[in-house]
Formats: sequence, C-alpha cells, structure tokens
Amino acid sequence: MSNTNQVALRAVLEATYGIVPTAPDLEELCITGAPNLAFAPETTVSEKIRSDRQIDDLVLVGALSAGDVPSELAYDIHDLLLQGAFFNTFQDRGMRRNNEAETQITAVDGAGTFTVTDEGDTILADDIVRGEGFLSAANNAFHIAIGGSTNTSWDTATTTVVETPPANATLRVVGRRSAAGDIDAATGPNSITSTILDFTTLNLQIGDWVKFNGFTTETQNNDFVRISAIAAALLTLDIVPTGWAAATPAGAVDIFLPERLTNAALFQSYTLEEEFEDHTPVTFQYFRGMVVDTFTLTAEPQSIVTLQFGFSGKDAFFSDSGTPATTPDQLPAVDGAGRVDLATTVTFASVDVLNSSNNVGRIARDGAAITGENFVLEYTIEISNNLRQLNAVGFIGAVDIGVGSFDVSGSLQTYFDNADLARDVISNTETSVDVRFDDDASHAILIDSPRIKYSEGAPEVPGKDDDVTINLSYQAIRDSAKGYTLGWFRFGGFE
Repeated sequence: MSNTNQVALRAVLEATYGIVPTAPDLEELCITGAPNLAFAPETTVSEKIRSDRQIDDLVLVGALSAGDVPSELAYDIHDLLLQGAFFNTFQDRGMRRNNEAETQITAVDGAGTFTVTDEGDTILADDIVRGEGFLSAANNAFHIAIGGSTNTSWDTATTTVVETPPANATLRVVGRRSAAGDIDAATGPNSITSTILDFTTLNLQIGDWVKFNGFTTETQNNDFVRISAIAAALLTLDIVPTGWAAATPAGAVDIFLPERLTNAALFQSYTLEEEFEDHTPVTFQYFRGMVVDTFTLTAEPQSIVTLQFGFSGKDAFFSDSGTPATTPDQLPAVDGAGRVDLATTVTFASVDVLNSSNNVGRIARDGAAITGENFVLEYTIEISNNLRQLNAVGFIGAVDIGVGSFDVSGSLQTYFDNADLARDVISNTETSVDVRFDDDASHAILIDSPRIKYSEGAPEVPGKDDDVTINLSYQAIRDSAKGYTLGWFRFGGFE
C-alpha cells in the first residue's frame, strides 16, 4: 500500500519543450494533493467483425498528459509555477539565497558586510536589504546599504554578527531609503516628490505598487499606493490610502519596492517529478512538457487561501531501481535508484500559510477598501491560458502545446447591504479589484486587476432566516496605461 503523506512532487523549468534538463535542480512543490495528475491512455475498441461476437482488441491510440496540483497560498514558494501561469518571469531585485543547489551567501562579518557570490547585480547605496534565515537575529534584519558594495561584497551600515550562513539564508533588496527631508507628499493630484532621490532609478513601472514608512505626523501615508506616472523627481499616484495628506517629514522615508509579475507571452514548460517514497523500490513518475493551463485562487471565510495549478503536457514515464541506466531513445538517463541522473532536490523554505482572516490586508473595489458594508464572503481569481494539445501521426503524446488568449475571470461574493455593486453590474461599469495578503513575517502579496467589468450578479434571497447576498462574476480586461490584465506584486519585507 502507498501512503499519500509519502508522495513528493517537484518541478524544473525545461530549456527545450519536453526534454528533461541535464542534472536538474528540482524544486519541491508545496502540495495538498495531486488527485488527477496522470498520463491517461486514450483507447479505441477494435471494429474487427468476429463470428463469435467477441471484441478482438482494445487499441492504445494516444494518451493525455494533464492534471491539477492543489496547494495553499504562502509567500515565495509558488514563484516557479506562477511564472508559468502568467507566461512571464518575476522582475527580481537583488537577491542571494542558500539552498541545496547553490550557496550564494558565504560569510557574514561583524561590521555589516555580507560576502556573496557574483550573480551579476550590485546593490546601491541606501538600498534596504532584508536578511532572513540566518542563525543570528541581528543578521535577520533590515540593513541599509552603503557605498562601496560590489557584486561579491554587500556592505551595510547595520551591526551584524559573525556566522557562516546556513541553508535557506536569504538576502533580498526590498526598498530604498531617502535622505532626511528629501521626500514630500502632495495632493491634487496625489503624489510624492523628491529633491535628491531619482525615482527613475528604482526600476519601477506604471501600475506598480509601493509602500512608504517614515511619515511621522501624517501616518496614514505609511501605506501601499499605486503609481500612475513616473518622473525623476515625481511619482504620481492613482490609488492612495484613505486620508492621504500633504506632508513634509523631516527624517528619512523608506520606500518598499515590489517584485513584479504581470501577464505576457513567454512560453514555459516544466518537467514534473512525482516520487512515491514508501515504495520498495521507490517509484518515480516523470511528466514532460507540462505547461500551466489554468490557475485558481480562492479565499473563503475563516479558511486557508487555496491555489490550484492545472497542467497540460506531452507525456510521462515511470522508473525505479530496476530501470536500465541507459533508457530508450529520447528518455533521460537514470541513476541506480531510478531517478533522473544527477538530479538535486531543492526544498522550499518554511513560510506561513496565509488564511482569509488575519492575513488579508485588504480587499478593494475601485481603489477603496470594501469595509463597513458589503463584506466579502468569497473572492476568486481564475486564469486560463486556453492551451490545446497538438497531436500528430507517429506520437502517443502531444508533439507540442498551442497557446490561446490570457483569460482572467473570477467572482466576488458579498453581503448585500447596499446597491453599489449591483449598479456596477447593470450599468456595465468599469472598475477594479485589488487584494493584499500579509503574513506575520512582514511579507506581502498584492494582486491587482486594474480593469474589470462584472458579467453577472444579482441579489440572492435564499429563504427564511438567512442573509441576502450578491454573487458577482467578473471579467478582467487589459489596462492600456499599465499594460497588463493581472499583476502579482510580492514584497520581501516592509515596515
């Protein structure tokens, strides 16, 4: 018998569709199951006529590689597959990380210097660098970079403690600190101005979200805002917190910056490795050419926020210790245990699973948080890439995957305490939805559909002694100014 608790699922990005990479670094996936992940045969009953009226054969004519991978929302551990769902890559800021595949942070001294490997990027003076996963609490802090940093030496003005960084230690650029007195807030239009800091050096785009900290009097300004225009000395904002006010803080202001993922057209395929650890011998199943077709996020009351990735792919094969090291043509070589040769498992760091109660920073409609009335009962996002499997004579599985449109829809179910949302439906009013999830370790995920229209929704009266609700279905559409339909913004730290 095989136990579900001893099944592991991993993934690696393919350089060539359907080809398992050489010596792959297979990232462990956080899953809650994989109920229908399979290479399902397609068969046809033989039409041969027999005088004894019996069926002569059941013929294998093809197979369908597909299935769903359910999970739970958490910061940073779904990035590999999210990029496949969005057909794009995250706009990363400077980062170094230790894991089973690579050690990128090799030493910490007692004077604020982190020795790192050369990954082709250099932190700048006044960058805010967050440390996580170190042995010393002093190293797990927000550090302010000073001049003189290089690709291999990150120097900070913060006290550090000597240590050899362990696995899962991480350094990440999360923002920029201004000079004292340099940042002002203004209204009409809502904006941020500077004299010294050049906002065009922050690698921002229209539609990005940022967070401020350092407004000592107008503290309501210390929140998340969305950018509508960028100039060297001016950020114009189209979404700001309630009560946004003009301010001239005397001290420094920290600007916490996102890492951006928006929809694009970059085709990405994966090899998935499923390991049945309690088999004797251990069984491996490999799915090749797997492309993310669908993605769903669901937030319901008093529950964990759930995710599901739906795949469509090429083919699959099983292997174990009895599988020959030299496998048939076009299959990868395997080691003595039956695993793809020279494969490495990269485990995910321990992070908080996000729930729909105290981890929801806000859910907003048209830039304003939904509070006081029309409280949200359910929020969903559904992505479909409208994939199609391309079949051909001479092949059991798909020879390639065709790609359709990037389709984003979802639902917003609320209590019906006023008619605002219902009016949006019947008038075909254009609006927006954004939701932010924060964990207890000061990470944030902000998901933005800047332009949506409701396709249906009407007040529902279920019966006696119950609540009137409205269940809205929406369609997201491209925002021409921002250039995206759906944005996923992750913040590696904020204060």
